[in-house]
Amino acid sequence: MIYAIIAIVLILLIALIVGLVKGFTRTKTWATEYLFTVVLSVLIYALADTSEMSAWTAFSLKIGTAVAFILVFALLSERGKALFRRCIAAAQKRSYYEMYGDREENKLQILDAIELGDRKAYKRLTKRKFKEKRGAVGVADRICGAITLMIKMVVVFGMIAAVVLVVLDFTQLPFVEENLGGIYSSGVWESLSKFCMDAFVIGIIFLAIRSGFRSGVVSALWVLATLALIAGAAYLSFWLCFNVEAFQNTAASLNGSISGFTSAVADAATGIGLELTAEQVAQCVLGAGIFIILFIVLLIVGVVVSGIIGRAREGAAFNVVDGIFGAVVAFAVATFVLLFVGAVLYTLSDLEFMEEFNSYMFYISSKGVQKPATIASVFYSNNPLNSWEFIVNLPMRGWFN
Repeated sequence: MIYAIIAIVLILLIALIVGLVKGFTRTKTWATEYLFTVVLSVLIYALADTSEMSAWTAFSLKIGTAVAFILVFALLSERGKALFRRCIAAAQKRSYYEMYGDREENKLQILDAIELGDRKAYKRLTKRKFKEKRGAVGVADRICGAITLMIKMVVVFGMIAAVVLVVLDFTQLPFVEENLGGIYSSGVWESLSKFCMDAFVIGIIFLAIRSGFRSGVVSALWVLATLALIAGAAYLSFWLCFNVEAFQNTAASLNGSISGFTSAVADAATGIGLELTAEQVAQCVLGAGIFIILFIVLLIVGVVVSGIIGRAREGAAFNVVDGIFGAVVAFAVATFVLLFVGAVLYTLSDLEFMEEFNSYMFYISSKGVQKPATIASVFYSNNPLNSWEFIVNLPMRGWFN
């Protein structure tokens, strides 16, 4: 444990130094935005009573609040950086004019040194630097940068540690209890573990919105179109080789050239119970070759189209509109996936192997009352899809006897 504490202190010290050097304006603030979103979202609905609300109302309020915090903190971060940049630029401009006389005098002294042939004076004067001072705002910028980067390190390593500990706890392996039992039984873990699933859910939504805004809806649609084209190219390649006579004849000629290889593959397939002839192996090889050619063509087209999209996003208006639609689409997809997966998992919630998972989706309050996870419950026990007949009738339970 002492080594872990030393490592954490060293990491925070490095983050402090790097943050002081970079400053707030050149430091990414996503970790601070995420931390504040999780803390405030959980705090609000840990205090508010939503038990009388319908599932859809509670879902809309909790997820809407989290999304609102994500957007507000992102806006505050960008506006804060812009304010720092303006104030620093103004301070540097002021400093420039304050040193204007010294600059002009230095230029005259350099000219005099050149006329007199005084090399020493020339070198000394040309090496003299006039750096515009950033003033008190510059100091504040560096202090905020150090704090932001230290928070980022805490969030990153905290997230990694939480994921590792939760996954290991799910395994219920003996060595986990032997080596990490002290951590799981500690008061710190008992206090923080009840919010792990909330942080996980908000993290997915946070990532979806940020990545969707950065990539944009056009890029996202093009990725989906590319995947569809690749799947279509694979289907077309093998369909041609198995259904078009000209390609079948080509495969037969290929089989004659590599008969040793095709026969060996066919024999190996027969050995594992797969009925496959040497001619069919040759058709598969030809189909794979055609697919590779088509894939290379699609790859080149993809690079060209991606470049065009990148050029289009250089326009500020297009970039903002495309990013907003991208964030909306990414958020909608991530939310639907969370709702569906959570509803499916809840149909298995009473099975024995889900007991450990349930311990993170429910917690015991200070009054000894069992409560659902503050935010994550809208995707699990309070999921609006839990009452859908389609979800209830899924054959998942039969898979686990």
